[in-house]
Amino acid sequence: MATTTFRRDFLLRRILNPGTTATDYMGRLTTSTLDSTGRALIAIDWPGAVANSLGDWVDVPASRIVYRCTVAGTSAAGAPTPPGVGSTVVSGTTTWLQMTNQ
Repeated sequence: MATTTFRRDFLLRRILNPGTTATDYMGRLTTSTLDSTGRALIAIDWPGAVANSLGDWVDVPASRIVYRCTVAGTSAAGAPTPPGVGSTVVSGTTTWLQMTNQ
């Protein structure tokens, strides 16, 4: 079973070296699911062709763009072409809202 690694904190700041030696933008230790103050991390790596739930967050590592699921469905294998912050894009049967430029 694959391990889910979260790559963004609640303000969408990137987590460095997510996993066992994860640190936030200020070098504070985090876990794979919580930031240094105990808040939940969000935005997993682009999952590929899997079922997505309303409200899921994904991070496309190559572009560093974050999307939030606005219509649940099954995403396409590849990441979508970014529509621009605040705009939506359909990937497979999932609709994503672009949250960041990077």
